[in-house]
Amino acid sequence: MRTLLFTLVLCGTLHASAQDSIDPIETDRPDQTESPSVVAVKHIQIETGFSAESAEGELRIFHPDILWRVGIFKTTELRVITTISSSKDSTGKFKAGIAPVEIGFKTVICKEYKARPKIAFLAHLAIPYLSSKNQRTKYFAPNFLFAMQHTIKEYIILSYNIGTNWDGISPDPIFIYTITNGFVVKKKWYFYYEFFGQIPLKMRSTHTFDAGLAYMIRKNMQVDLSAGIQLFPFAKGWYSSIGYSFRLPH
Repeated sequence: MRTLLFTLVLCGTLHASAQDSIDPIETDRPDQTESPSVVAVKHIQIETGFSAESAEGELRIFHPDILWRVGIFKTTELRVITTISSSKDSTGKFKAGIAPVEIGFKTVICKEYKARPKIAFLAHLAIPYLSSKNQRTKYFAPNFLFAMQHTIKEYIILSYNIGTNWDGISPDPIFIYTITNGFVVKKKWYFYYEFFGQIPLKMRSTHTFDAGLAYMIRKNMQVDLSAGIQLFPFAKGWYSSIGYSFRLPH
């Protein structure tokens, strides 16, 4: 009996220690720049956002978009993105439904070392048939990027992405970039400003500035707020977003 009790106490202590060793939550929200970090093995992280954006005379509301992240290996996570959206185009036509579900993964390539950034590779595939009919795209829409991050100081982070995506409407690729300067304050607050853009092959490119903040309520829970405005073509688009993220178990 003593041996059994000792074993149970020891297992409980090891489990608690394992939980305590997990780093605080790190999300891919609220900026557009994806983090090179992955979710710990056997953990699930859910990042939800409610947002509104205007571009090319069309107003879209996302209510919500959800990123589901599951740690499967020490350096790799599975990812699923689900989005419910409503939109109103320049003619006043309104539609609502589920956008094509995106399935993908993120894997860490290398850790940060001196001048070398931490690097991860992300890839997703948006599947037209996993959507509402009025949101269905003509093509499957892959996207992939490299996420990189430098720790300038303990409280200053420089992150950037480069990659390519397809919108499912056209077979032509769109090149994307992001660059973010973030600041951690008292290990609870995160502030950032960011530039990001899309460069299509056959259309005019767009370049946007945004800024925002996040607050860690608990080690596994975070809220955020962000907004942005298009710089080129100037003031032709904007967006705002509010989000809530959490991880299970702690």
